[in-house]
Amino acid sequence: MARTTTAALHGRDPESAVLREALGDLRFGAGVVVVIEGMPGIGKTRLLAEAVRMAGRMSVRVGVGEADPSEAVVELAPLLRALFDGAAPLLERSALPTERSGSEQRYWLLQDLESLLEGAAAEAPVLLCLDDLQWADSGTLAALRALPPRLESVPVAWVLATRPIQPGSIVDDLVEQLASRGARRIVLGPLGPDAVAELASEVMEAKPDQALLELAADAAGNPFFLVELLQGLRDERLVRIEEGEARLVETRLPARVAAGMRHRLARLSESARQLAVVAASLGRSFTVGELTSMLGAPPTSLLTPVEQLIEAGVFAETADRLAFRHDIIREAVRGGTTVSARRALDRQAVDVLLAAGAIPVEVAVQLAASAEPGDEVAVGLLKDAADALGPRDPAAAAELGRRAVDLVPAGHPAAGALVATTTILLHAAGQVNDAQAFARERLRNVVPAVVEGAVCLSLASMFALSPDVRAEAGRRALALRDLSDEDRAQHQARLAYNLVQAGRPHEAIELLQDARATIERAGDLAARSILGQAEGALLYVDGQFDRALATHEQAMRDGFGLGEETREWVARQWRSELLAVLDRYEESLGLISAGIAAANRERQAFVLDFFETWRGRQLFQTGHLSDAAAALEGRFDAADGTPVAGALYAAGLVALGRVAIHTGDERQMRRTAALAGAMVADGTPANRAHGGWLLALQAMADGRPADARAVLDVARAGSAGRITPLYPMDVTDDPQLVRIALAAGDSRLAADTVAAAEERARRNPRISSVRAAAAHARGLLDADTASLAEACLLFDDVPRPLALASALEDLGVAQLRTGAQAAGVDALGRALVLYTEAGATWDAGRVRGRLRAGGVRRRLVSSRRPNAGWAALTESELAVVQLIAEGLTNRETAVRLFVSPHTVNSHLRHAFTKLGVNSRVELARVVGAHARGAGPRRLD
Repeated sequence: MARTTTAALHGRDPESAVLREALGDLRFGAGVVVVIEGMPGIGKTRLLAEAVRMAGRMSVRVGVGEADPSEAVVELAPLLRALFDGAAPLLERSALPTERSGSEQRYWLLQDLESLLEGAAAEAPVLLCLDDLQWADSGTLAALRALPPRLESVPVAWVLATRPIQPGSIVDDLVEQLASRGARRIVLGPLGPDAVAELASEVMEAKPDQALLELAADAAGNPFFLVELLQGLRDERLVRIEEGEARLVETRLPARVAAGMRHRLARLSESARQLAVVAASLGRSFTVGELTSMLGAPPTSLLTPVEQLIEAGVFAETADRLAFRHDIIREAVRGGTTVSARRALDRQAVDVLLAAGAIPVEVAVQLAASAEPGDEVAVGLLKDAADALGPRDPAAAAELGRRAVDLVPAGHPAAGALVATTTILLHAAGQVNDAQAFARERLRNVVPAVVEGAVCLSLASMFALSPDVRAEAGRRALALRDLSDEDRAQHQARLAYNLVQAGRPHEAIELLQDARATIERAGDLAARSILGQAEGALLYVDGQFDRALATHEQAMRDGFGLGEETREWVARQWRSELLAVLDRYEESLGLISAGIAAANRERQAFVLDFFETWRGRQLFQTGHLSDAAAALEGRFDAADGTPVAGALYAAGLVALGRVAIHTGDERQMRRTAALAGAMVADGTPANRAHGGWLLALQAMADGRPADARAVLDVARAGSAGRITPLYPMDVTDDPQLVRIALAAGDSRLAADTVAAAEERARRNPRISSVRAAAAHARGLLDADTASLAEACLLFDDVPRPLALASALEDLGVAQLRTGAQAAGVDALGRALVLYTEAGATWDAGRVRGRLRAGGVRRRLVSSRRPNAGWAALTESELAVVQLIAEGLTNRETAVRLFVSPHTVNSHLRHAFTKLGVNSRVELARVVGAHARGAGPRRLD
């Protein structure tokens, strides 16, 4: 807050009232967010200082940080300053666990910061002020997307300031997200005439006359320029103070305002001018030692020019450093220097800052902009910065890598490694088109075939990429000449695996024989394991579930190669899917819970997200709609443009969309429909199948069977085989497809679907769900009550209440149609109970409508839970509420319940809505009141 220039805040009463109200809400234990937007010099920093002053009077602990353009790739720089710096830091750095290396560092760092802030806010309310958000690094912006929503139930206030927001920018997306969750937004405009007069009175220490006020209007209500104008008038004696009035002596702008910064500096000594230009390359703030290093002069020689610059309002003292009094001044100084001179000084400043203790990533942006081709030192530093940055911000690291490639001399031995690393970083950042163009242009012409093969192997193993992109990397590698059997085995195994993942089983089958032979010659057990996983997945797609599980388990016993920990976790998850298909749901969910516990314990973010997404899908299949929604909601976001990578995540999205259909959640249906549409338009065959299937189910729910049938054809365009998802599949989808086909008048599709379902049942005679689905499909096609009754009987043996309810509903409709009134009403009544207990309100409403149409007017069932109050809490929500009320953090609660912090947040948000509270303080009060009354329900 060192840039504040006046004691009082003028003309900002409405804005101050917003801050006062927001900080006042901390009394009730709830988090708040305020975003301040305005032009440079308009008073954003001054308003932040006012928030700090207010917080001090309210016993709120404060942390302040500001982003710096030179730190655009320094992870979480302004946020960490706000949390850990200052005379009385909010948090102790020793409380932050040692940083984890690897791609998951940011995820766990945010989890740690969330837990620490929860603990700090439990002791006293907290205010975090972050200035100049327009220059914030990607980690800070990611933190601001994640932490305020997660901490909205604890007294943490976020006051964020930024220059005008550019539509469509990352900051714009962030602010829109925060606003959608209730953030207050302040847009600072020019000061009004009264405020200008008040500010003039303060600067002049006298009441301004009319002539002075008219001249002050030239500042257009901008406080920074107004103070510059007024101080310039005083310094140049253009104002006379008489009898308490400031009278304008001469109607002209002072030289410091009328002249640009270049001319203004020209009025100073040569040494002062030189010092300002040099300082501008060192950043917003700097030390005298850094200045002397830049100039090669002793500190004593800088005393006079530093004093001149302070007196001229260019520099200000901040603690033990000097700083430009405002960013506007620094930008003006830099703008008055030629580009070539500025680049040379910036490059020199990098060396000075490194010598003073900076690390490469802290000067990387300036180095990338200032280095010239052939600067081998810069190439090495940029590579070091990219290596450090890559795990947490591959996009920024890739840009540094590309710049290093541009600087490296032709034929330099470092070129190959740089090109290879940059290619991988571009893929990791999701910039696939740019990555492929870069590889085509640079990779083959710069690196030997063995290095290109290694790059392709890395890409083929990156689960964050689309399986089609991974498969293309495998094809590229296999096209290289002189591959050894060992290398060919690795590439062939991965290619087969990735083709199955992409929904291209026929292409994978074509590779198998050659791949088996190559792997046997190479004697590579790790490659055999990957190929075995692909073969198990092909058996699964073919409906041979017992054989699929046996093949997959053998592949796991073959073991995994070095660095294949992620593949091992994915293999464990896929085993849980195979167990679920075999109706071994208890074992399957046990594996998932063990995976989540291990991921929490070992800090494996990808694994945690993967298993929790899969858990949500299986909770949907077992009819736990509320728990499924808690696990899945918020994991897929259409706004950020990130595609759903891989069929396993696509299946999770479909599960979330189906939960929305069953519960009548129209908002969630719109969100999932947008993502499903993107998957159909631009996805792998597997993702197109999943996206099309969800859109078809939503169209049927809207009563549009023709549209449902049409979208299925669009989704399977260019791919062979069935049109419902087969990887992974829901074995109870066949009746839904038959229903769509019959409603759309496509008897051929209905018959083919029934035949496929019955063939799958023949191959899996011990799996009740598969046999039940086939009987259900046959009963719909033939309007056969016996088949429908058989389906109901078989579904009674498995934990699939929604599938059972669907079969009962179809049975009841068929029985009513044949005149079996009592039996039909009984079947519909059972379906209504199952739907209601699962929370499938949309289905329950439909069944009630069928009963009314059949002349049944009595209410057969009431909701097991009300919509609000303690009794409305699900068992999972109750477990979360009780632990949070005991003082556990979200993360501690997640570990205790074997779920992710994301799911804890979802359950807590739902519980707050049902209990009518918005903070943990209020929650504790409600829990205490309930305990004193009826006594809380407990899970034990």
